[in-house]
Amino acid sequence: ECLPLLKQADSPRIINVASAAGRLTILRSQELVDKFTSNTLTEPQLSTLMEQFVNDVQNGTHEEKGWPNTCYGMSKLGIIALTKILARENEGFLINSVDPGYCKTDQNNNQGTVDPADGAYTPYLLALMEQDDEDDGEDMSGLHFYDQQEIPWSYQ
Repeated sequence: ECLPLLKQADSPRIINVASAAGRLTILRSQELVDKFTSNTLTEPQLSTLMEQFVNDVQNGTHEEKGWPNTCYGMSKLGIIALTKILARENEGFLINSVDPGYCKTDQNNNQGTVDPADGAYTPYLLALMEQDDEDDGEDMSGLHFYDQQEIPWSYQ
């Protein structure tokens, strides 16, 4: 696990690469939205939710239970939820998620609309941003970013 090593750093940070595919609106159940966005969600609870998605897909019941039809989207939704959990549990860290946009990569046969260098710019900024040294709780942690700015997880 890397967290003990990061705790030794002067300005520990984690930047998780997510995607618009993981926006909250892919969930078709308010109950699921509430679970994923709960301020008390833990890593074990998140793992259970993600395992439930996999089981429901395997059983063919995922749609009726409010899950989306996208494994990729759920993986990114899980990354964003984990980002928020880690930020809550690791005071003094800067832990955020970022959507680089639909970048031209091998994954999409270079059909993306964003140059990879542009997609990498926001993660770069997050990696280099100054950490607030004051004790006022204003560190930018547990947030989701796109195109150099914080955006809501719902993308709305």
